[in-house]
Amino acid sequence: MGISEDSAMATTLIQVLEDLSDYERPIKIPAAEVDRLVSCFGDRVRRMGRWNVSGDRSLEIPEGVLRQAVIELDRHSLATAIQELKAVLLTEPVESSSAVSFIEKVVEIYQRHFRDLMTRYQNTKDQSEANRLRDQVVKEVFGS
Repeated sequence: MGISEDSAMATTLIQVLEDLSDYERPIKIPAAEVDRLVSCFGDRVRRMGRWNVSGDRSLEIPEGVLRQAVIELDRHSLATAIQELKAVLLTEPVESSSAVSFIEKVVEIYQRHFRDLMTRYQNTKDQSEANRLRDQVVKEVFGS
């Protein structure tokens, strides 16, 4: 490998690491998908992230929350949850399934994420960090 190839690989690795470290980047679930999931799995779906109830009714879930949920579930449960989430012909709400377990895991991690954000905000002594965290808390609660 030449130097330029090594540099390209390092840049790619750095980009991947930067992307992975962006815990806060939201994944936006459109309103129609939120409504479909709620009809299948109940209102718990809306607690997976910040539901834009007064806006476009989408759901924003921090990417890191989803990543952590995937890590915490075993491979089989995740595969089953994905298949259940894809299903569109559910006739009544499902109360117990791999998808429900996944959704509840996301809710748990999102709540933990928000508590951690609040704790960091309350405990910081650095004014610029406090301002950044305050803005992040406001965005989590009220949206952009």
